[in-house]
Amino acid sequence: MSLKETIKNQILENERKDLEALKGMYEIYAGAADLDEESSLGHEDFAKQDESRESARSLSFRIDRAEAILKAFLQLDFGPKSKVTPGALVMTDSFGFMIGIASIAFDYEGQSYIGVNVEAPIYKALDGAEVGDEIVFNSKKYKILNIL
Repeated sequence: MSLKETIKNQILENERKDLEALKGMYEIYAGAADLDEESSLGHEDFAKQDESRESARSLSFRIDRAEAILKAFLQLDFGPKSKVTPGALVMTDSFGFMIGIASIAFDYEGQSYIGVNVEAPIYKALDGAEVGDEIVFNSKKYKILNIL
């Protein structure tokens, strides 16, 4: 398996774990919002039910958004790249950037990697760059060593 495929798969695994955690939280809040109204309940119980219902709604929105982001990421062209575009794995002197989805940083074989959404400020600095270019972001220089 290529390095690019390995990094893509690790990002997908991380994002899917986060999505499953959101779904688990949703189930908790959705269950708490479903009170037995036949039992004797006080105002505090109904207030907590409303809070749980609102939390469940918010989580449902986050789940839908996360699923849409994952679907869009999977539809990117991950073929070879000669410049920084969505679907590229950009290797710099300090980080590897997978372009197309925001994700947490992780290490693989001694190198740090992170997913970068095309709306992230650093993407604006990376967009269209080629091997050998240096970009500056937040006063830090990154030399592009390879684009996969």
